Amino acid sequence: MSFFSKVKKVMSNKKYRLNPIPENLSMSRFVALSVGAINSEQVCYYCDSLVTGEKVKEITDNLKNYYDIENHDSAINTLDWLLNRGHRIYFDTAKMVYAGDGQGIDYSRLSEEEQLSFMEFFMNIQSSLAYLSENGYFENVYEISDISIMAWDMGRLVMVTRSCYDCGYISEIEAWDYIEKAYANCKDIYKDWNDFAKGYIFGRAMWSGANMSLMGIMSIAEGLLSDDDSPWKKFDFK
Repeated sequence: MSFFSKVKKVMSNKKYRLNPIPENLSMSRFVALSVGAINSEQVCYYCDSLVTGEKVKEITDNLKNYYDIENHDSAINTLDWLLNRGHRIYFDTAKMVYAGDGQGIDYSRLSEEEQLSFMEFFMNIQSSLAYLSENGYFENVYEISDISIMAWDMGRLVMVTRSCYDCGYISEIEAWDYIEKAYANCKDIYKDWNDFAKGYIFGRAMWSGANMSLMGIMSIAEGLLSDDDSPWKKFDFK
C-alpha cells in the first residue's frame, strides 16, 4: 500500500476536512492547494491550509518509507523530480502508441533505469483502457495521444510538499513556491477541474492499473467535481 492509499479514507464518510484554525488563504493559493485535493481526500489532510492536520510522526515515517525523504536535501530532490520530470515521462513515451501514425515506442527520452520500468507502466495503461472507456474517460483510443498526466505528478507534488513542510524539511516560502508552480504547470495544460481530473485518473491508471484503488480514486475525483462542499466547487480552475 502506498502513501496515497490509507484505508481510513475509504472507511470514512467525512469529506473535505477544514482546518479549525483558518489560514485565510487568498483565492489563488486556495486554488493552487486544490491541485492536491484528490490526494488530500485520500489521506485525510485538511483541504484548506498548508498544514495537513496529520500527526507529524506518521508523515515523517511515510516520507521516509515511500519517498526516501529524511531531510531538506532529499525533500528538494524528490520535489524537483515531481516538478520537472515525474511519471509523465513514462506516459508521454507510451501515449504515442495510440496516435495512429504507426510509430513505435521512442525510448530516447528515458534513462536506462527508466527504460527498465517502462513496460510495467505501459501494461498498466493497456489493462486499464477498457475500464476507463466504460466509465467515460475517453471514447476513441486515439484521444489518448493528446492526454497529459501532469495532474498526477502535480497533485502528488502538492501533497508531498505539504508533508515536507509539516515535518520541517522545507520552509513556508519553499512550500508555497512548489505549490504555486504545480498549479501554473496544470493551468498551462487543463481547461477546468474536469479536464484536470481526467489527467489525474490516467496517471493513476498508469501507475497502478485497473484495480480497487483506481476505482476509489475515481470516486474521490467524481465527488470533488459534484459535491457542493468540494474545494473544486468553491473556485473555478482558471
